[in-house]
Amino acid sequence: MLDSNLLWKKIIRKTPPLLTLNYSSASFEVIKMIVEDKSTDPMILDGIIRAYYNNSNVVEAALKNSNLLPHTIKFLLANSNKEIHQLVISIKEKGLTPYVSQKELTALEREDETESFDETSVKYLNIFQQIQKMSVSEKIQLALKGNKEARNILIKDANKKVALTVLESPKMTEQEIEMIAQSKNVSEDVLREIASKRDWLKNYSVVKSLVNNSKTPVGISLSHLNHLKEKDLNDLAKNKNISETIRTSANRLAILRKKTAGSK
Repeated sequence: MLDSNLLWKKIIRKTPPLLTLNYSSASFEVIKMIVEDKSTDPMILDGIIRAYYNNSNVVEAALKNSNLLPHTIKFLLANSNKEIHQLVISIKEKGLTPYVSQKELTALEREDETESFDETSVKYLNIFQQIQKMSVSEKIQLALKGNKEARNILIKDANKKVALTVLESPKMTEQEIEMIAQSKNVSEDVLREIASKRDWLKNYSVVKSLVNNSKTPVGISLSHLNHLKEKDLNDLAKNKNISETIRTSANRLAILRKKTAGSK
């Protein structure tokens, strides 16, 4: 019998963003994993926020995800309790929310909640709906020429060729590569491809993201352990979301480094 958390992960990852799920029955562990994942679809984030809009732990984690749409923030400001409202403001003041400027946040606080979708969310929905109707060859062309929103959707496409073509886009940025390397919603083939590119591996954050991703093949993670800084290596040794092999190897390497440093 499937563990309930594992079952929820499979259901949410396979459910199109436009369909509504009753997230209230999912465990906090699963919800936190989803809202922290930088590749989670904005409409899924919106559905979770609407189910947990008065849960400060869920909201705080979600507010740090750059995929959160302005109309989701608008919903929070209009419906959440005073504590959550202050949380939105305080996190913005700390510079942790990349989704809106201070001017936009102020405007969101004043807007009427009768409008269910703003221009940003409609744009996203339109792109998603268009992609669902495309042939494989059309998706491949979009993967090369499309915008960031299109790439975010296509990188998770079930067709291997489509997903890998996204990585070939001349518009792809290092920030996007880092987010993809963190994602547990992309295929192993995508993570292998990232790990094969020397230029991308020059970015320490990409290497760190790959090693900390439970979807990354163990062999690839092990080959990059020695590139991690001491603090990140120690954190990895305590990370229960990755395989025991990686944790054990990270711990051994950390101990070895300490002994070597102590003998000098």
